[in-house]
Amino acid sequence: MLATSAGYASDQRWSLEDIAWRAIRREAVAGHEELFYLVASASFIEITTDLYTRNLIDYFSGDAEVTGWLHDHWEHEELQHGQALKRYVQIAWPEFDWESAYRNFFAEYSRCCKVELLEPTRSMEMAARCVVEMGTATYYTTLSRLSGDPVLSGLTWHIREDEVRHYKHFYHYFRVYREREDAGRGRTLRALWHRLKMIDGEDGLIAMKHVYRACHPGQAFDKHVYRDLHRRCRHAAGRHFPHEMSIKMLIKPLDLSPRFQHLALPVLTRVARRVVT
Repeated sequence: MLATSAGYASDQRWSLEDIAWRAIRREAVAGHEELFYLVASASFIEITTDLYTRNLIDYFSGDAEVTGWLHDHWEHEELQHGQALKRYVQIAWPEFDWESAYRNFFAEYSRCCKVELLEPTRSMEMAARCVVEMGTATYYTTLSRLSGDPVLSGLTWHIREDEVRHYKHFYHYFRVYREREDAGRGRTLRALWHRLKMIDGEDGLIAMKHVYRACHPGQAFDKHVYRDLHRRCRHAAGRHFPHEMSIKMLIKPLDLSPRFQHLALPVLTRVARRVVT
């Protein structure tokens, strides 16, 4: 059983004051363009959590436990991720005008956050949230391993730990709603696949676009620029990606038998290695 709301609050393990901002090694990251794009883009999306938190709260209206956790804990921690990443970017890459780039990002991104984009049932939306949290947990695991700056490695590991805990909450709520709605494995698999296809989707593209435009004023950001930038970021991060962790988190909502999972995990992990790297 999950902790109560009060108990969950005590589980928060870090704050902005815990980060050794003065110890940031700018020389370790200054010339790492791919890392800059990965961190700056993430800061934009994380600090805009309140937009899609409202959508989720509206969608789960009437479920006080879920909406209370989303409002009192999940949103707070996600916004802290954005604030921490923003501060890191401003210290490590001071030439980047974060505020101006973010305003342009927000103007476009805010039009894309619609409740209509959520899954058709609550159980399937919880399954989809598991995919999202898998994506963020593995993203920050990768950044922690990729960074040559111990401060960024530690910060992104803190965020990674938060995202793993968030995954556990969404997984718990998925199981609750799956029983209420009698949702089968086939529907769950479709929801997982649908959200998995969106992982490298519109939000990441919009974030990278406005980071790029702030760094290259007047230059066009077309599909060719995005594909090249996206390819370079994937290549830089690929060998640090936690493939087995991602597969375990992805298939957990399918509730596979231990024997089948034991057989499938190595195969799926090898597929993940080929896709990611």
